[in-house]
Amino acid sequence: MTIAPLTPPIQAPVQAVDHPKKGTWRRVLIAALLIYIFIPIVGLLRFSTRAANGISFQFYRDAFADPSFYSFLGNSLFAGLWTIAITLTLTTFTLYWAYLKARWLLPLMEMLSLLPFVVPAVTLGIGLIQVFTTPPLALTGTPQLLIGAYAIVTLPFAYRAVENSLQGANVLTLTEAAESLGASWWRIFIEIILPCVWSGVISGGLLVFSFVFGEFTLALFLVGSSYQTFPLYIQQLYSYQPQYSVVMSLLSFVATWLAAWLLVVFTRRKN
Repeated sequence: MTIAPLTPPIQAPVQAVDHPKKGTWRRVLIAALLIYIFIPIVGLLRFSTRAANGISFQFYRDAFADPSFYSFLGNSLFAGLWTIAITLTLTTFTLYWAYLKARWLLPLMEMLSLLPFVVPAVTLGIGLIQVFTTPPLALTGTPQLLIGAYAIVTLPFAYRAVENSLQGANVLTLTEAAESLGASWWRIFIEIILPCVWSGVISGGLLVFSFVFGEFTLALFLVGSSYQTFPLYIQQLYSYQPQYSVVMSLLSFVATWLAAWLLVVFTRRKN
């Protein structure tokens, strides 16, 4: 007589049950967030189209016909794109080197990357004016000084985004494998490492661009009227044409979202 071996009973997989109250609270929070974001936009839209005879879009037509609109918008785009290029290039190269050669520097680098959050923009602006007013470094009033200041202030955004991507990629193993196959350092970085951290680079670029496009304090202190950015132009308009300045604010908002959308689309095609 043979005894059949005992087999443990097969247990059905336990499925997580989503509590109805949890889903309700999630929807309430999302709705509250959307209301918080879009109510001011709706208010600005109503104010910008208000006219004596009802609704008018004349200010929007005037904005697109105004050469100053494109000039100051171009100044902000120029500063934003150059800040993205400088900040992300320095951050990505430095972090990649630290992950390969000096991991003991990472805690110090993280602490230094947070310093721009500690120093107020007014303090930074006054300090830069004192340093870069006299020759041979007389850069006050130039876009070069403004872009350099933006690169410092936006460092935390770029650092955190790129560093998170590098943590998820085993860069040391990938680099050693590529070197064993005879790949040069530049080819390793461009063809292997950069695609692995590309999502972090794009995320950092979005954060940097959003900050630069709406920044006012440093632009007022460092360049003023010699290189007017879009926020400075809006502030100037508000003193004598409030509705027109609101139109410019809404167009600035649309331009920022459009740039973010284009970067996301470019990232998806890249992947």
